Amino acid sequence: MTITDQLAEEAKALIGDRAEVKFLNYADVPFFNQDEESPNPTAAVAAAFLALVAE
Repeated sequence: MTITDQLAEEAKALIGDRAEVKFLNYADVPFFNQDEESPNPTAAVAAAFLALVAE
């Protein structure tokens, strides 16, 4: 588990039951390259969709 994962879990614990916390995995989202901006990578579109529909 990375330090980032540990910090995220600690933040989730501090929030407690006041909110639902979900973690997105961005491992498949490629680094931004303006030359390859279109079409959008499938993983990037999926991550954006999940962020938009978060309840």
